[in-house]
Amino acid sequence: MIGRFRLILAATSRRTRRQTIPRRNSLRLALAAAATKVAGACYRQRMRRPTRLGLAILAALLLTAGGYTAYWFYVAGQINDGLVDWARSVRADKIEASWEKTRVTGFPLAFRVDLEAAALRDARASPSPELRVASLSGTARPWDFTNWQLAAPAGFAGDLAGSGERAPVKVTAQAALGVVSILPEGGWNLWLRMQDASVEAPARVRISSADAWIVLPSNPPRGHTDPKMALAINARQVQLPAAIAPLGDTIDDLDFGVTVKGAFPGGKLATAVAAWRDKGGTIELDNLRLNWGGLGATGTGTIALDQELQPIGGFSGAIQGYDRILTALVESGHMRATDAGLARIALTMLAKAGPDGKPQIKTAFTIQNGQMFLGPAKLGKAPHLTWE
Repeated sequence: MIGRFRLILAATSRRTRRQTIPRRNSLRLALAAAATKVAGACYRQRMRRPTRLGLAILAALLLTAGGYTAYWFYVAGQINDGLVDWARSVRADKIEASWEKTRVTGFPLAFRVDLEAAALRDARASPSPELRVASLSGTARPWDFTNWQLAAPAGFAGDLAGSGERAPVKVTAQAALGVVSILPEGGWNLWLRMQDASVEAPARVRISSADAWIVLPSNPPRGHTDPKMALAINARQVQLPAAIAPLGDTIDDLDFGVTVKGAFPGGKLATAVAAWRDKGGTIELDNLRLNWGGLGATGTGTIALDQELQPIGGFSGAIQGYDRILTALVESGHMRATDAGLARIALTMLAKAGPDGKPQIKTAFTIQNGQMFLGPAKLGKAPHLTWE
């Protein structure tokens, strides 16, 4: 009986083990499936986050690009309209500005304004000076509208018509580039580089290259000591109409800066100049540097006009190679040999060694009563100015 009971227990135990093993396997499979499902969900969630971030960044970029594009074209339209409004407004000051065609390009990183057959004429003066530019471009960055890069690849021409005995004046350049800076208060500064320039009045002076700076203050002058404008020129290889022995016909370097002081009214040129003189107008020579065939000169001074509208002034500076000046004056017939000999003796006594060891004279140059003087030495007649 006991043996039979043991057999029954053994059989029952075997059946229980056989039923438990599949149940355990099913549980393991279920847990594995759940873990796989959770891992997949986490992976998909991680994938969704970068995708959403990328879409958000792309949308922001598209909105920014669209907004900037709208801004650029709006400003381009404002620039074009502003040019037309400016040309109309300056007519009240008798300034005539015109052009045949205009367009604004440069998207997206610049605003470039192109003008064809542009002209500027100042009708306040008689005769009226006029400037003509076949092709002119101005370029500014979207973040800086105060500085404009200028280019005139075909050059420009400026004219002042003749009147009576005064010959016409013409200034030309075959190519030019520069920068104009507009001041917040209303003034402006201009730097201009010119290639193959010339000045005719009436003889022609050719200039290989030159840099010019023009400064127009924000406020017009109220008194004779207030600046009207400032001009500086650095010219290289200036070819004269005729050679002046022994200096030659080419000035190697000519560098000068002047400041015009006092209000300059409109009207006929001679009348306007006389009114400017009567109100105390002067021209300050801020600096002068000249290198010409072995002659070197530096100086500063003041220029004014006498009752005949002829130049008078006094300058101080230094001269190297002064002996060449005396020789040239004698050879050109502007000075007698005996006067040159006396001047040479006087100037030699005044000479001292300059910074480079060469003898130089620190002396005064004056123009008075139509005559030029270098120190105590009389050089000859001063150039006669014709205004009408």
